[in-house]
Amino acid sequence: MIRLFVALEIPEEVISVVLAERGKILGGENSIRWEPKEKLHITLKFLGDTKDLLVEQISQELELLVKKTKPFKLELNKFGVFRRGGDPKILWVGMKESKWLSNFVDEIEESFCKFGYPKEERKFKPHVTLLRFRGGENTEKILKLLEVNLPPLSFNAKKVSLFKSELKQSGSVYTGLKSFQIEN
Repeated sequence: MIRLFVALEIPEEVISVVLAERGKILGGENSIRWEPKEKLHITLKFLGDTKDLLVEQISQELELLVKKTKPFKLELNKFGVFRRGGDPKILWVGMKESKWLSNFVDEIEESFCKFGYPKEERKFKPHVTLLRFRGGENTEKILKLLEVNLPPLSFNAKKVSLFKSELKQSGSVYTGLKSFQIEN
């Protein structure tokens, strides 16, 4: 079994701006275990534990979906948090609503049913996870990011990837298995 997810990769220059904005507020805060830069992406579909023999079929299906799509623009626009029981659990940067992205995720959901993956019941909320709260962080200081107005961060969605996720004591490790370019 292999743990998989499908993600939209974000251009390096866009990530750099997000991290710079974060740094303006939290630059000297060493107690925070941020998600590493190379792990920042937008999860389109979490597949979870998958039989090894399905990986190639999933990859081929994803390639077909990407080939029939056109490039589209996205815009990161705000910091936010997901809470559990009132406590912040995940700090993220979110995006302006995109009909195209929602439709693309719906296509993935529909297509992957044939591999036994149920459709996600929760509404798709595209975001980039910056931090998973583990306790001990200066929560009050971190939440100051929610007041930050991000500069316009538009980018063209160009690359969709299938990732393997391994859970280790130090945290999850992501390995790109296949990537597909969104062409004109």
